Amino acid sequence: MNRFEEFSNTYQILEKLGEGSGGVVYLAYHRRLQKEVVLKQIKSKGLSMADKRQEVDILKNLNHSFLPQVLDFLMMGDEVYTVMSYIPGKSLARLMREGARFTLGQLIRWGMQITSALNYLHSQRPPVIHGDIKPANIMLTPQGNICLIDFNISFFLDENAILGYTDGYSSPEQYIIALDSASERPIGNYRKIDEKADIYSVGATFYHLATGRRMRDYRDQIDYDLLVSRTSEAFAQIIAKAVEKDPNKRFNSAFEMFQAFQNVERKDGKYRALLKRQTAVRIALFACMAGFIVMGGLGIHTIRVERTDEYNDLVEKQEEYREAGDYEKQEETFEEASAILPSSLESYYQNACALYEQEAYQDCISFIEYDVEQNEKIDLMQPRMADIYYLEAESHMELENYENAVRTFDKLFQVGGFEEEYYRDYAIALAYNGESEKAQDALDEAVELGLTEDSVYYARGEIDRSLGELERAESDFQSCINISEDPEIKARAYVTLGDIYEEQGRDQDQRDILAEGHENLPVENQMILLQRLIQADMDLAERTGNSTYAAEAAALLQQVIEQGWDTYDTYDNLVVLHERMGNYQEAKNYLDQMVKKFGEDYNIYKRLAFLEIDYQETKSNAQRNYQTFAEYYQKAEKMYQKQLKNNDTDEEMQLLQNVYQQVAAGGWLN
Repeated sequence: MNRFEEFSNTYQILEKLGEGSGGVVYLAYHRRLQKEVVLKQIKSKGLSMADKRQEVDILKNLNHSFLPQVLDFLMMGDEVYTVMSYIPGKSLARLMREGARFTLGQLIRWGMQITSALNYLHSQRPPVIHGDIKPANIMLTPQGNICLIDFNISFFLDENAILGYTDGYSSPEQYIIALDSASERPIGNYRKIDEKADIYSVGATFYHLATGRRMRDYRDQIDYDLLVSRTSEAFAQIIAKAVEKDPNKRFNSAFEMFQAFQNVERKDGKYRALLKRQTAVRIALFACMAGFIVMGGLGIHTIRVERTDEYNDLVEKQEEYREAGDYEKQEETFEEASAILPSSLESYYQNACALYEQEAYQDCISFIEYDVEQNEKIDLMQPRMADIYYLEAESHMELENYENAVRTFDKLFQVGGFEEEYYRDYAIALAYNGESEKAQDALDEAVELGLTEDSVYYARGEIDRSLGELERAESDFQSCINISEDPEIKARAYVTLGDIYEEQGRDQDQRDILAEGHENLPVENQMILLQRLIQADMDLAERTGNSTYAAEAAALLQQVIEQGWDTYDTYDNLVVLHERMGNYQEAKNYLDQMVKKFGEDYNIYKRLAFLEIDYQETKSNAQRNYQTFAEYYQKAEKMYQKQLKNNDTDEEMQLLQNVYQQVAAGGWLN
């Protein structure tokens, strides 16, 4: 592992996971992020990261629920390595080896998930071709979702790279081009690999998952009758179309294949036959029960009213819990409500709101895309869907996925969403997606719908910011703040203006505008603004050494606790601030509170040990006593060693171990 010594401060290589045509794969521990990652060598000669900077940035910005996150690219001499998030679970190949059989429902769900991920990859500019879809590269997570791993980055970065092939899964064009490159005589037929190669591989993979049989190579034919018997007619038609040898006969895009999976049950002949049988039974029962309708009708009506009333009460409780910040009870109540009336959207809307308010933006997107959009009991043309799509679009914008935000707004407008704020934020998404002319058109539509002047200024500020016109943007946001009586839009303007000042290196201006917002806005609109102001104060305190900023940050953190917005980090920051200010007892009090609130944790005892060291150093040598330090260290060390089985190493613990050894060597513990 000598080749990795250069990066040992950041990555600890844990084990070699495997080696294939794409390169060598290692499991590593990212020390700074404190999580396991996958480090893979790219086998591509002459690949220059400097020449491929734009493409590298595209890959690092990929963000999708069913893809691993590309965290970094490393250069080691002539070798290039990618760093991706580690996906827990088992591959579908391993599950098949263990004898697992998959239901039609699972296959449909996973089919939609994998084609959703491919549609996202293929929509990049330039498109990202996976190039090696097979059961071994599809992980099943503990949550029951799939994750498509190991997409072929070397092919994306180097147009001269040749994709290899995997028997039974790779498209005819991959075989032929790979063989052509190794042959002395040109074979012809194909000259490039595109998105349809991935579509073929999805079909071949799902044929294997459904039937347990793997095609020998691209010349082999699927056993259509077997596939129908194991799944359904409609599902088999999808697979047959995907594995057509002629790319022109396959699905035109991954999204088209996604829609086909989505409509399996509607098109399935057996499903339609079942509906007909159910209809016939209902007609017969109707004839038999005609005499009981008058007597039973009132009872049925009463039951429906009672169920609706119970549902409405639960949704009302959901909203109350959400507004009070009790998100755990909100989620429990959502489960109850959606079980009573699974076709009603209101409980889903409240749950999506809760996820968005907790800044769990990716979870909010996944919830809407799969729990709502793929729920066959829900009519997606209900008016409330516009509000749900708005939450999804706003989540994409928070994650800076502006292209996806624009697409979601397009879906929103299809279900009849015509609120002025929708067009306002649609204009902002278009602007950041590089579509400034469309952005102005959308803003004009919002004005026609009655968009208020403060919102117009806010939208113009965002559009100007996207164009790099920061002075104009600053003026727009200031105008918004000056005239607005809407605390929500004012809060957004304050935060965004603070972001502009931070980008410009105007730290004091950033702190001052955030402090102004904190002073002028109602408490309920201050959560995000408070977080930014606290961080600005802490940064200024560290940069300038001015304890005034540290004291203000500590006071603001106390407000966060009083408002019930506190987290582990809230107390951790308070400990750091009070320790810097020399308030050792205050810092210890907060650490004691952390133990009571969050339970014992080696990090807390580590902090207590460092705090005790700093406190003893304020005394003369004759007054120092390191026994309490030793007790804190021993507790921290014991808990730390216990979690080391997960390879969760901590550089601060190594430093603390050195401090303890120095104290012991100095005779202070005798």
